[in-house]
Order: sequence, then C-alpha cells, then structure tokens
Amino acid sequence: MFVELWTSRAFVEEARGWVEEQLRPLGTDLTGDWEQPHAREWSSAISFETTDGRVWFKVNGVGTAHEAGLVRELGRLVPGLVPEVLAVDAERAWTLSRDAGPTMRSVLSAEKSWEPWERLLARYAEAQLQLAEHAGVLLATGTPHLGPSQLVTQFHRLATTLGLLPVDEGGLSDEQRSALESRAPAYEAWCRELDATPFGDTVQHDDLHSNNVCWSGDAAGARFIDWGDATVSHPFLTLLATLNSVAFHAGVLGEDLSFGDDRVLRVRDAYLEPFTAFADRADLLRWSHIARRVGCVSRAMAYEAALSPQAQAADDFPVREWLLGLTEEWATAPLD
Repeated sequence: MFVELWTSRAFVEEARGWVEEQLRPLGTDLTGDWEQPHAREWSSAISFETTDGRVWFKVNGVGTAHEAGLVRELGRLVPGLVPEVLAVDAERAWTLSRDAGPTMRSVLSAEKSWEPWERLLARYAEAQLQLAEHAGVLLATGTPHLGPSQLVTQFHRLATTLGLLPVDEGGLSDEQRSALESRAPAYEAWCRELDATPFGDTVQHDDLHSNNVCWSGDAAGARFIDWGDATVSHPFLTLLATLNSVAFHAGVLGEDLSFGDDRVLRVRDAYLEPFTAFADRADLLRWSHIARRVGCVSRAMAYEAALSPQAQAADDFPVREWLLGLTEEWATAPLD
C-alpha cells in the first residue's frame, strides 16, 4: 500500500513542493532532476538536485515513523553523527537532509573496511555514551524503549503470539515453542545482568551496516543513516546486526553466526574501548556476548514493526527466524 502511494505522481509532486518550501529560506532552488532509488513498505527516499548540491527526502511508514524526529535530535545532540538535517515534519514522518556522500559499501571493499570499521564503531560508541544522558529526549520522539526489562516482556509476548499462529503463517511448531519456553529462564537472567551494567539505555541503531554509513574518506566525516530500526536500549545490542554484517560481507560469518576471525574481534574490541572507563575487559566481553543473544528479540520486533504480514511471509517470516535464533547453537553455548 505505501509503496504504491509513495511512488505515485501525486505523492512525488507533494514531496517536491514541501522540499522546495523548506529550501527557499536557504536561498536554494531545485534544478528539476530527481530520483527515487528506494521505495519499500517501511520507507522511501527521493533525491533532489539543487543549486547547492543534492538533498534527500525520506518518508517513513507507521512502524518506523519515529526516525524523522529521532534524526533531528541526533543531529542536534551529536553534530556530525547523521547527515545535516534541513527540515522535519514529524507528524508525517518526513525528513529532508543534505547528501552525505556514497555509502561505505559502494566505495570500500570488505577487505579495505576493517580499519574504517574500528574507527567508526569507536566513534559510534562514544556517541551512545553521550546520548545516554538524553534518553528522555530520544524517547519523546516515539523511538521504542526496548531496554533489557522491556525485552523480557516482549520475548514472552512474541513467543505467545507466534505460538498461536499456524506454522505456515509464521507461527511456531510444538517443538519450537517448547525450545523457546526452555530458553525463557536464561533470557530473563541475561536481561537482568544487562540491566545491572553501568550503562544507561541509549540509542542503538539495530541495523548498522556498510550500506547505512555515508563515507566521505575518513571516519570523522562519515555519517550514519537509516535509523528506522533504532531503539532506546542497552548500547551493546547494536553488536548483533553490526558484527554479523561485517563478518558476512567479509565472508567469515559461520552458518552458526560464529566468527573466529581476529579482524572481526578487533572491530568488536574497538567498539568496546570507550566503555572501558566504566568496566573491565572481561565484563565487557561477557556483556557483549549476552547482548548479541538478547538482541534477537529486538531484531524480531524491528521486522514485526516494519513489515506487513504479507511481506513477512514473502521474506520467510523473519520475526520467527530471529526469535528462534535464541534456540540455536551460537546462543546456547556456555558464556564462560
């Protein structure tokens, strides 16, 4: 439904008129050239060429509508973290931003991305620590609050909801339901442990990969984009999607989501470095392992929010697949 709307001539013209209106006070005019490279049911983006360079219009669907208000606050609270935000209509979930350059994946091979990832994640971690002081502001944008205690509730909700659905509609088999039930005590204990760590809930991107980083040549100038899956939660939950993606594109992600490659571990350690001011390395490593497991519920919820039931079926039911990640070997091995 949204894709049909957002790609319609009427919508593109409405978006163009709004962009033109926002640029007028800046003394910037549209040149007439535009492109819509992205239109999915969770969001669409249109680039417009102007007399002052390219700008991007983005519209979000209901499940990711918080992104508009969130990026405005991220840009205000941590200048340079996201592309320069020129205008936001939070009610319509519309954002206008300056172009921040090509994506990292389009200009850097996986082999050349190891050191940039180390520097990027250290910078991102520092921003998370800074933003923990403004969690209330972030939550006021409508960004979901999925801290460890909230995730326990959501784990049980998802398990119950999927347990009532037929398997061919994304539901759980009896065996899968039993396996999840057996993981509940461990999941609750992990969340309690994360809740007791010395870090406040903060923004965590939850889908940070090389297509969601604009790369202009160095980590300091990079900009993080596409915050539609973001939540306010324990910072380390970000490591699930990010490390999986880094390892996958480097060809070192095992089928069991393991990565014994030292380069991935260096990326992880670079991310953890800013947190060493608050805890020792052994604790940080343990909490990072726990957070990757706990994050399965956050990832499941991201797909639940973004995709219609029809789209979930077409994508082989990612909500179920992420939730069942808690029962797989990588999430059941001893932590110590």
